[in-house]
Amino acid sequence: MDVLGDGAPTHLPLPKHILDVWLIVLLILVTVVIMTSLVLCPATAVIIYRVRTHPIHNEVV
Repeated sequence: MDVLGDGAPTHLPLPKHILDVWLIVLLILVTVVIMTSLVLCPATAVIIYRVRTHPIHNEVV
């Protein structure tokens, strides 16, 4: 007879607090990505606009 039972490996579920920590980490990462895109996209658009409408490109000088 097997001392531990039928010999099948037992998989313990992850504790709830570990899942909570991962949820918080993922929410922080998603927030950072969203806030970064909200800052960088308009800034990039302004930079592209300023470069395209610069007086040197329009041959005003």
